[in-house]
Order: sequence, then structure tokens, then C-alpha cells
Amino acid sequence: MGNDTTASRIFAHEGKLECSGGQQEVFKAATLVQRAQKKLLSKVVSRGAVKHFVSEAATRLFDNLYTLLKSYYNKSTAEKVVKNIIKLVVKLGVVARGEQFGAEQQIQLGAVQKQMHQLCLTVISFGKVTYSYDRSYLLSLLNNTHKKMVPLITCFLSEKSGRRLDMIFEHLSKEHLLDGLFRVDGEHSTLLAEMVDDLETLVDNKDL
Repeated sequence: MGNDTTASRIFAHEGKLECSGGQQEVFKAATLVQRAQKKLLSKVVSRGAVKHFVSEAATRLFDNLYTLLKSYYNKSTAEKVVKNIIKLVVKLGVVARGEQFGAEQQIQLGAVQKQMHQLCLTVISFGKVTYSYDRSYLLSLLNNTHKKMVPLITCFLSEKSGRRLDMIFEHLSKEHLLDGLFRVDGEHSTLLAEMVDDLETLVDNKDL
């Protein structure tokens, strides 16, 4: 599988990062630049700035996810979750564009891509087919996606990024949140329909 990941397609940002797992540094100046890129991304990426990095469909999806999360948590938590998602996806996109994945990481990346695709198709199906929502199945998909992402995050990013990943899935995997989102004729019916439309657009464009 190639290095053109979901992250690198949606977030069209060039650059390279080193794996923190002990790969030999060949050119120290380049490494410093790479670290600066990583630090810069941490500072510039926000819900407001995301429009410069993503497609319209992806931007709407993040905005709607923020609206959903804010209704169950609070404004601060919702912003933190969405911001963490954006940071991780952008950073993984930079890694992928930098062609830093070895053979083992390519396998892990393929597993993550497949899992993410399955998760998105499941959400689309649950959103379009009335009474098809299966909480246990969706929670299982979320858990498996989380587990498959951990090796890539821990190798190529940082411990802080690992904590961000944990925080994201902790908040997305709450039963009351998922039940409310997929409740037939519930308060989030319109929001869910919009999220499904944008997910379908991303899937059709091979961004997911």
C-alpha cells in the first residue's frame, strides 16, 4: 500500500517527521526543520484554521462533530476533542508525505485505513437505515480503531499525542453520546444527516 493516506489526502500539507523509535538521524539540520514543522502545526491548527487544511466536507464534519460534543459535554471539552483530532490527522499526514513508514508501519497503516473505512461506512449505514443502530458493534469498531492507531502514534509522534488519542476515543465512545446521535427522530436527526452526507462525500472522493 502507498503512503498516500487519508490524512495526507484531506490535509494536503508537505513535510517530514522522524520516528521517535530510534531511527538514525542522517542530517541534523533537516531533523531540526522537521521538529519545527511539528511544533508549528501544534500552534497553528485550530477549529478556525482548519479551513486552510481540509476540504469543505471535512470542515463541515468537524464543525458538526463539535456541535454534537458540545451538547453532551461543554464548549471547552468539545473544542479540545476536535482540536486533538485535527492535530493528529495533520501530523500523520505530514509523516505519510515524508515517506517515513517502514514495512511494518505500512502494515499497521493499512490496518488503520481499513478500520477507519469500515467505521465510516458503519456510521453511514446506521444514519441512513432506520433502527439499524447497534451500539455494541459500533463501540467494538471504535475500540478496535483506537487499538490499531496506538502503534503508529507512539512510534511517529509523541507521548502527548498518545494521550490525545486516548482522550479522543474516550469521549467518542460514550454510550449516551452514541445513543443520542442515532436515536430515531431524536434531537440530532438533522445533524446526523449532515454528517452522513459529508462522510459519503469523503468516501466517494477516496479521502476515507
